[in-house]
Amino acid sequence: MIKSFNIKLLLVLLSIVFAFDLVFIAMDHSSWRFFTKPLLLPVIIWFYFTYSKQNVCRINQWFLSGLILSFLGDVFLLFGWGFMPGLGSFLLAHICYIAYFFKIEKKNAWSWLPFVLLYLGSFIYYIYPYLNEMKIPVLIYGITIATMLYFSIRTYSLLLILGAVLFVISDSVLAINIFVQRSIGKELVVMITYVLAQLMLVLGVVGLEKKNRIIR
Repeated sequence: MIKSFNIKLLLVLLSIVFAFDLVFIAMDHSSWRFFTKPLLLPVIIWFYFTYSKQNVCRINQWFLSGLILSFLGDVFLLFGWGFMPGLGSFLLAHICYIAYFFKIEKKNAWSWLPFVLLYLGSFIYYIYPYLNEMKIPVLIYGITIATMLYFSIRTYSLLLILGAVLFVISDSVLAINIFVQRSIGKELVVMITYVLAQLMLVLGVVGLEKKNRIIR
């Protein structure tokens, strides 16, 4: 009963902080987001610890590392100088998620590979002319998130796949917003898909933990 109450309380807290963050984006008050954006991942991590049936010592370290690195990426991207550290943090977060997905019971997903490659090729083809000196970092990042998406499909977990798809949408729109044309609408899409992606991943991970399908 207490655990159920804490879970609902954390979801309410996340909803409030998330709502304020979206309002600040809509109002174009980026400085106010220093009070909201850094709180999102800590609340999601807290939710993961609370919702999971595993004790702290058995929490999956790869997935938890991905969440922590995502938090660092969020903080770095709040600063004008923080794009490259933020990109690096999220790159490492995706690598942690890939490692986590790789350890889960795997199924054949070769039939989905052409669709993943089609996304990657289309994304790179569209954004490449706008990248200038950022061509190689963005290319590496694009390959990494496409790999993360493919390995999520191999888990056959609907929540993990949905989380990965939302993450890909978020990162793709973010890149377009940064390198092609900025708009408040795109920023809202980025944050909505990003927070939902992390939440779906947490729910998917906990679901697998409860089924004891993770190989540690």
